[in-house]
Amino acid sequence: MEMLKQLWTKIRSVLAKFLPSYTFEIGAKELEKRITPLFPIKKKKLIFVFKITDPKVVLPPNRDNRVGIAVSMKVSIPGLLAARGRAVIHGEIDYWAEEGEFYFFDPEIDELEIGGLPGRYQEEVRGLFESIIRSAVSDLCIYKFDPADRKQVIAKRMLKSIKVEDEKLKIQVGL
Repeated sequence: MEMLKQLWTKIRSVLAKFLPSYTFEIGAKELEKRITPLFPIKKKKLIFVFKITDPKVVLPPNRDNRVGIAVSMKVSIPGLLAARGRAVIHGEIDYWAEEGEFYFFDPEIDELEIGGLPGRYQEEVRGLFESIIRSAVSDLCIYKFDPADRKQVIAKRMLKSIKVEDEKLKIQVGL
């Protein structure tokens, strides 16, 4: 068995010299096309009604495999108050090789600004908003290799790295 492992290691190193790696670059606009159909999100939690709209993908530099989604939001207590704000949610990118899909998961709220909301509601609204976001965008497929593209079919099994660089999601494949 050990001999087979050594042989496989040698074969891979030889192939790696002849088969170059390839990098797919995906911009924010292309990723937005995948998530926009999920919005608006409208949920009622306790006495609050949330409406989350206008998703914009944020590809921050130096965040490795983390992607952000900036959203507009409205929170109201019907008949009593209405407040508007913005939030930025960051999540990790996970790759499922069998499907050739990249998922947004483990979302965390990095920024949340709501104007016109009394202070006594701030923490409760933040917690409820986080709950809504976690259920709405956890395990969200943000990109899938195209089964009709031969390069992408091969790439599906040969992922080397995922990183955010130069405002693009870069997916490097190869041996």
